[in-house]
Amino acid sequence: MAQKIDLLKKFCTPIWIVHLEEPEGLNQELLAYVYRLREQDPVGRQRSNMLGWHSQNIDIEESKPHLKFFNKIAPCLQQVSEDLNWDRKNYGYKITSTWAIINQKYACNQSHIHSNNLISAAYYVKFPKNSGCITFQDPRSSALFYHPYCHKPNSLNEQAVTVQPETGVLAMFPSYLWHWVEPNLSDEDRVILSFNVDLYPLQQPMINLKGQNVKAKTTIEGESSNP
Repeated sequence: MAQKIDLLKKFCTPIWIVHLEEPEGLNQELLAYVYRLREQDPVGRQRSNMLGWHSQNIDIEESKPHLKFFNKIAPCLQQVSEDLNWDRKNYGYKITSTWAIINQKYACNQSHIHSNNLISAAYYVKFPKNSGCITFQDPRSSALFYHPYCHKPNSLNEQAVTVQPETGVLAMFPSYLWHWVEPNLSDEDRVILSFNVDLYPLQQPMINLKGQNVKAKTTIEGESSNP
């Protein structure tokens, strides 16, 4: 009789892929807003971008397209919090930062993480064919040093995962996950909206620089605005 073998799949690394419903109108609004930002600030800032343009952090309250976007994906963030079993009784979640990236031909993004956050994301406002996939690396550094020869990769032996984006797709992943973007080989711009998510204690007041208690603002529809 064959021995019973239980396979325990632990230390899972989740990547959530969401296809937004009817994103065309919203995408046009986001594109117009992002290109206006680039006109106002042609240099942008240098982060992981190589040849591409990276915006400054965007104030969500000053951008109606961004408010629409975050309200639209609120159920997606809710699902992430449920999947990870976050303590929603004592903690709320909030968008800590958001920005846009325009990768023209040959532009790419070098490997990086989003430190001091829990979840990071990329929303593909415009993704032409051959404009650069996103690749995630196994976060277990020790597993990368010594690896067996395998017939083909699967969920137990793969060291990197490449995701083929599409326009209107939202990819969410743990902020500790190293990732990079391939060069844009198309003749059109590749435009994304990125953001980070973190938790904040509901019962702890935020303190401004003058030492006064202030109410915390969130950008997620349905979240409490009182910490």
